[in-house]
Amino acid sequence: MNRNFTLAGALAAVLPLALTGLGPASASEPSARAAAPYTVTAKANIKTAVAKEDTVRVTGRVAPRAAGQQVVLQQRLEGKNKWNVSGTGRIKKNGKFVLTDDPRTPGTRFYRVLKPASGKTKAGTSKELEVVVYRWERLTSRSAGPTENLTFGSVDIATDSYPFSLSTREADAPGSVEYTLGRKCRTLRATYALTDASPSGSTGTVTVSTDGAGRVSNALTIGTVVEDQEISLTNVFRLRFDVASALGGVAAIGTPEVLCTR
Repeated sequence: MNRNFTLAGALAAVLPLALTGLGPASASEPSARAAAPYTVTAKANIKTAVAKEDTVRVTGRVAPRAAGQQVVLQQRLEGKNKWNVSGTGRIKKNGKFVLTDDPRTPGTRFYRVLKPASGKTKAGTSKELEVVVYRWERLTSRSAGPTENLTFGSVDIATDSYPFSLSTREADAPGSVEYTLGRKCRTLRATYALTDASPSGSTGTVTVSTDGAGRVSNALTIGTVVEDQEISLTNVFRLRFDVASALGGVAAIGTPEVLCTR
């Protein structure tokens, strides 16, 4: 009798402890599931953009859907670790979102979408999206390399003024100038003509070369205006202009611009 009583008492003491140990483990499983982060997928409409012209449009989806809640578009510049807010939006009933950004400065940047934590669901972010932003800038604002018989300033072509231009300083003498672009530019845009100061009957030429290879040569006479001609500068390290004139002509490169990341 005493031995049976002792065994029963021991079991009664151990069983509650065992049950107590099982209780928290089973309760922790739904808690762990509730603490999972949001899943955010995103993609950008473009991989390259022109500052002040193009809009970066980022679309994607959040799971769980979290309809009506906010998502945040963030961006950071290449070489930087800090993420800055570019805009916010609301999640639709189907879990999708649309966010936009209008880049104003050139350079490579990375975007991501953040869904802040809500309730028991942790914050989640999308993968980074890389976008290279170019910007039009005056070529003459960049440092010039070797320069011969060319002057910088405003010129008149067909009664219109072209600021920030290049033109021959001494008539009937060749001129040239070089610019280092460092493979950071995509397009050259310029107007080529004899200035209104050139006498009737005068002529001229402007030849554009990239990395030692001639790309285009424009023959000029009074009344000939090659306006806003564009040339690809993809992977170009050095840009060169060679200018010549005859019979007193003043050949000009009107308001040259380059589309560059920097």
